[in-house]
Amino acid sequence: MTILLQHLLVLALVLACATFVVWQSLRTLRGKHGRVGSCCSKGCTPASNTAPAQRTLFLPLDSLKKR
Repeated sequence: MTILLQHLLVLALVLACATFVVWQSLRTLRGKHGRVGSCCSKGCTPASNTAPAQRTLFLPLDSLKKR
């Protein structure tokens, strides 16, 4: 395979990937059903078999000081 053919193949793959990303971004910005940001904007569906989340405890600032 010649070096020119390898460069053309890589360029075609990069162009196809970039076109797909731009296309999905435009669909998302237009408000249609795009894939970009779909999980983050609506929240991911939780897995059913996950353990319950641990409770977060906040300590007062006074208890963090050295004595």
